[in-house]
Amino acid sequence: MGALLPLTSALWLAMAPAGTCWLPDDQTAGWKRVELPPEAPALAAPEDVDQFRAGEPVRLVESDAKAYVGASSPKPGRMAYTFRFPRGTSRLEVSFLEPLRGAKVDATASAEGRTFPLLSERRQSGNTLVLDWNAADVDGVVVEVHHHLRERPVVRAWRTGRSVWPEREDSVPATFKAPRSLYFLHPGGGRYVTLCQAPGRMLSLSHWPAEGAPSMVSLTRAP
Repeated sequence: MGALLPLTSALWLAMAPAGTCWLPDDQTAGWKRVELPPEAPALAAPEDVDQFRAGEPVRLVESDAKAYVGASSPKPGRMAYTFRFPRGTSRLEVSFLEPLRGAKVDATASAEGRTFPLLSERRQSGNTLVLDWNAADVDGVVVEVHHHLRERPVVRAWRTGRSVWPEREDSVPATFKAPRSLYFLHPGGGRYVTLCQAPGRMLSLSHWPAEGAPSMVSLTRAP
């Protein structure tokens, strides 16, 4: 076992530190494929770009119209918003029409008949609430806003996120399943996308690639 230690140490030393970046040679819009450098197995595009790495789970963020069940007022000065979604969901993002301006917010998850809190009277100032959890059997969340002396909040939009493996999805074309690859959707519009080593960050996307093949991209180490 001891003979493996020098090799393991060499691999860690060869790995680029977090934040080390590369420049893709193709900055046009569309899906791109990057062969991951040996020293950068966690290479990633900026967080707002749709992307995934083969052989790793990715958070698929969806806007399912059926997820929002509706609103009710359980007590004066409170509004409760109920959401239902498939098991395996691990994130809920709720956007309100106006900022909550410091209102207290409770969030309760349900899973197979039991409930547990995600938030308890946490004050929120903005108009977007993001909830994450680790339990795989959660099938619903109730968000309750204490809006005393404020206008009644109105839900404007919502999204859910669940962890999936790209290579296990039949709807993903085979051209997007090459090993040791990063796939990202360049937004175009004159934007320059830089790829950086980001270990520990889970990648996300809003939809799977359509039929076709991504453009292969070459990299240059950023100065």
